[in-house]
Amino acid sequence: MKILIFAGGSGKRLWPISRRKKPKQFIKLIDNTSTYLDIINKLYPIYGWNNIFVSTNTNHIKYIKEQTPDIPLSNIFEEPECRDIGPAAGLALLKLKKLGVVNEPVAILWSDSLIKEVKKFQKYLKQAKCLINQEKAKMVILGDKPLFANSNIGWIKIGSKIKGNIYEFKQFLYRPNMELCENFIKRKNALWNTGYFISTIDLMLKKYEKYNSKLYKKLLKIEKYLDTQNEAKIINEIYPKLEKINFDHAVAYHITPKETKIIKTNMGWEDPGTLYALKKYFKPSNKNHTKGNVLTHKSKDCLIYNYDKKKLVAGVNLDSMIIVNTKDALLVVHKNHVREVSEMLKSDKLKKTKLKKYL
Repeated sequence: MKILIFAGGSGKRLWPISRRKKPKQFIKLIDNTSTYLDIINKLYPIYGWNNIFVSTNTNHIKYIKEQTPDIPLSNIFEEPECRDIGPAAGLALLKLKKLGVVNEPVAILWSDSLIKEVKKFQKYLKQAKCLINQEKAKMVILGDKPLFANSNIGWIKIGSKIKGNIYEFKQFLYRPNMELCENFIKRKNALWNTGYFISTIDLMLKKYEKYNSKLYKKLLKIEKYLDTQNEAKIINEIYPKLEKINFDHAVAYHITPKETKIIKTNMGWEDPGTLYALKKYFKPSNKNHTKGNVLTHKSKDCLIYNYDKKKLVAGVNLDSMIIVNTKDALLVVHKNHVREVSEMLKSDKLKKTKLKKYL
């Protein structure tokens, strides 16, 4: 099985810890290790460098080389511009196809999530590979047992149990409201969507061709020049003009229940996609999670990070607050509004003014 890891995101939801120049997946967030290196460390002992491929933005290749110097340069797929995961995955799949990978299972994974149970994660990937090889499913999705009602991530509604921890797939639900999330927890009929997909290049490219024909045709123009002296030139000409679309809308949402199987996992998966999710990862209870020179009094369920060694950050009677102080920016937001951080960063107040330097 080939492992395809995407590490090109900008990490807006973890601002100001994460910045354009160095997004969250390359920052040392967990035990002095980045989430990118963390997942690599879980995969390398099983699959080796030759079977691990990374797709990332041109500006981030230096971090890939720095944190994983042993990965073959040919296994690093470059995206000259951010056009979301749809185009990035399409190009990466065509590059794998060019390398001779056709019917072999491919696991699509992300560099910005966390997994506590390493052995279980490795076991579930092996199980998914077997389901594909035995033609019992055309796509396998890993859905993790939910730990709490999280409305900041995607969920998978599951049907009947097929065998063991294998379930029927019913539908995707992206960021359902809290009432629905709490109902899922109660009824045990939905799982957290890890976004880990295991399938074949053939199936995924057929979804591009059928449901994203314009994008697919442009990708095929690039394919003609792969492994030629004009590859970089053609990619730089065509790729920046590709339609922005995420992988879910490009491929995943077009997978039918008949084609899909869900593996119910219990591997301690977490998406630190928001600052509050990061807090819940470290402190699932109502205790505060702090870093740096921080003082709290009569406060609970807060994440307070202070990266300025010359200052003290103090909080009194705070409840469910997120505070991040860096040398050039201070963020204060309630946990219920952490989604709006990325909205703020997209606004003209930042992008089209002198404040853009803080992105």
